[in-house]
Amino acid sequence: MPRDTRRQLPTQNTDDSNLCPSTVLFGYIGDRFPSRRTPFILGLILVFLSTLLFALATDLWTLLTARILEGFSTAIVHTVGYTLLTEVVGVEHLGKATGYTSMALSFGLLLGPVLGGVLYEYCGYFQVFLPAFGLIAMEIILRMMIIEKEKKPIPLPPQSSSSTTAAQKDPLKDEILSGAASHPRELDPLLQQPATTQPANAYKALLTSPRFLMALIALLILNSIANGFDSTLVPYIQDAFHMPATQAAALFLALAVPMLLAPISGWLTDRYGARLPILSGLTLAVPSQILLSLVSKGAAMPLLKLAVLLAIMGLTFALAMAPLGVEANFVVDDMEKEIPGRFGSHGILARAIGLKNTVIAAGGFAGPLYAGFVRVSAGWRFLQLLNAGLCAGILVSFLLSTGGSKRKETQDVETGA
Repeated sequence: MPRDTRRQLPTQNTDDSNLCPSTVLFGYIGDRFPSRRTPFILGLILVFLSTLLFALATDLWTLLTARILEGFSTAIVHTVGYTLLTEVVGVEHLGKATGYTSMALSFGLLLGPVLGGVLYEYCGYFQVFLPAFGLIAMEIILRMMIIEKEKKPIPLPPQSSSSTTAAQKDPLKDEILSGAASHPRELDPLLQQPATTQPANAYKALLTSPRFLMALIALLILNSIANGFDSTLVPYIQDAFHMPATQAAALFLALAVPMLLAPISGWLTDRYGARLPILSGLTLAVPSQILLSLVSKGAAMPLLKLAVLLAIMGLTFALAMAPLGVEANFVVDDMEKEIPGRFGSHGILARAIGLKNTVIAAGGFAGPLYAGFVRVSAGWRFLQLLNAGLCAGILVSFLLSTGGSKRKETQDVETGA
């Protein structure tokens, strides 16, 4: 492939198709390692290899191989990385930590294309990847500096003593015991008890938890809506206002910049629980999308109104997305504290985060397809009204639920407040 033809390849982020199934796999694997270092370093090595293949590729098959490696590496780093984050900072400070992580991701998405474009224009194709190599090396060094909390295997829960107590009070058993000396072998099948209890099915427990399932559904819908703007906003602006694509794309800043406020929602989550920022974000989302459906060329100052409403939607995502992920972690923490060792010696945190990342990736993959199809077949107005209806459904579900604020109440009881 000629070197200058690679710029004609599609640049849309399509590694979500690889991320969806593989995050569940690496979540399962992550819970089998007593330390997060080995799988995380493996993920970073795959990131380096995929980036190197992108930099050196001269044919389509090499680019496809790099794309597949990128998907697997993203699955490992995201799943094990968020698991490590939870274990290092603890659930009490997870909101702020997740908020800063979301802010860093948004900042990278804003800065990356700009920096890459400048390097490509003035330095060349290979030089675009040099900052990536530097960041990967820095990440490996920082990972080696992290001091993990010692993770001792959790013993399986002891078998309930209720059956043993009842058996001891059973007159028939007393009568049998009185003849134990003459018939010792007859007692073995009657009194034999299992030495250990089998770990509970992690995925069944997670997917049957109303709080965890509600958080996953909300993440899927909100991430689909957020990524749906990728395939619909610029075409809509071009069709409705006859603007060049470059000027239309500038309106993405109105949507993206408020996402940098995610640490605020993280602070609210740590202080008041996940329920408050989630409900605040969804409450803003419903009227904003209804008003987005009404923006047209005939309205007064339509582009200004569009920019303001997009900024409110960005604030919605900043308020709700990170707390929804934290809420899923809260559910896992409550499950493991309820019966220690219920899910085996190393818990289910990585598997839960694997499920969460799978849903986020599914939203990133399906969102542009869903939004593009609805806009083409039914129009921009119907798409925004449909999105508003979906957000309203999530809002009602959370209003009727009793979770979310439980974290703060639990902390108050533990601290004696």
